[in-house]
Amino acid sequence: MEITKIICGPMPTNMYLLEEDGKVVIIDAEARIEKIRPLLEGKELLAILLTHGHFDHIKGVDELVKEYDVPVYLHPGDKELATSKAVFQENLHLFGFSAIIKSPIRELSEGELKIGPFCFDVLYTPGHTEGSVCFRIGNDLFSGDTLFRRSIGRTDLEGGDMRKMKDSLRRIRELDPQLVVHPGHEGDTVLGEEFQYNFYLQ
Repeated sequence: MEITKIICGPMPTNMYLLEEDGKVVIIDAEARIEKIRPLLEGKELLAILLTHGHFDHIKGVDELVKEYDVPVYLHPGDKELATSKAVFQENLHLFGFSAIIKSPIRELSEGELKIGPFCFDVLYTPGHTEGSVCFRIGNDLFSGDTLFRRSIGRTDLEGGDMRKMKDSLRRIRELDPQLVVHPGHEGDTVLGEEFQYNFYLQ
């Protein structure tokens, strides 16, 4: 499996393209279609998976769905966060930009998710938002804004809950330390290093 990371948007957000045998799945979709289209030329986009519903992870969803007609997967705990016009306006006021999803959304639940040649283990990890998830596939863990290199996601935004975050981090603490972590912002890390150096996983 080949992983391509695209860093995009004002926050900057990590968007991932996973490719296997010409089939592609996108994890989080911030980038505009003009930036993604050349990377998908000659390939088949199968789905968009969202780690959570914050606007900086969903901005490119509707353009991609319009062009490629693919399903969008999001945990139901974040559906309102990703679709509410009121939340859109609030984020626009606070941050100067915002986004919502108008495309149909498929409910994402914990457990195995098979899409073409990809087989994901979906881990429900609320805390940063009510519907946050991590995607594990092979030796890779896509942690969204739950876990960063030497840090964790904020819990003081819409849907955040530090108690739930601590519970989610305890679950992550039980995973294979060899996993390569691909977070929603900043650089990659190895889970074992986070066990050793990340204060929140001590």
